[in-house]
Amino acid sequence: MIDPHALPKISEILHHLGMEPRRNRSKCPIHGGDNPQSLSFNDDAGHWFCHRCGIGGDAVELVRRSLDTDFRGALRFFGLEPGRPPAPDPERVRRQQIRAGLRRWADDLGRRLRLEHYVMERVIATATRRLTRDPEDEWGWSWLQWAYRGQERIVHELDMIDGSETQQICAYRLWRQAA
Repeated sequence: MIDPHALPKISEILHHLGMEPRRNRSKCPIHGGDNPQSLSFNDDAGHWFCHRCGIGGDAVELVRRSLDTDFRGALRFFGLEPGRPPAPDPERVRRQQIRAGLRRWADDLGRRLRLEHYVMERVIATATRRLTRDPEDEWGWSWLQWAYRGQERIVHELDMIDGSETQQICAYRLWRQAA
């Protein structure tokens, strides 16, 4: 199976085939029509469809049908040798490693923050019981003050690391600055 991210985008293929793609539409290189809207494509998904020909597919299928070649010829168009896996893109591998490291960091920090949140909730419950029995209990008031002060920070940090990848990156940067 070919990784679709290892192949060029459909718009790049169409441009290489002499078409001028605009806004996810292009002339069809298969039937060679004049309508610049006959072929629609999605670069993110890596799929295309010609509304006149009634056919569609992935990047390999577009090259195969446009150049009237077989699967091996289409792979050679992309610079791939059939039967050999393509060399991984080092930049893509690096991004995957960074994302995996960010997920591990967020999971680890989330576990620690949830434990800290739980401890603070228990301290609040204990301090509240003490203050119910004796409203002048200095220990109860100091425990309550400590727990409430830390809870807002913990909830904010949990929201940041449980959010999107962008929010996790911002949280990581803030965490590194504080360390």
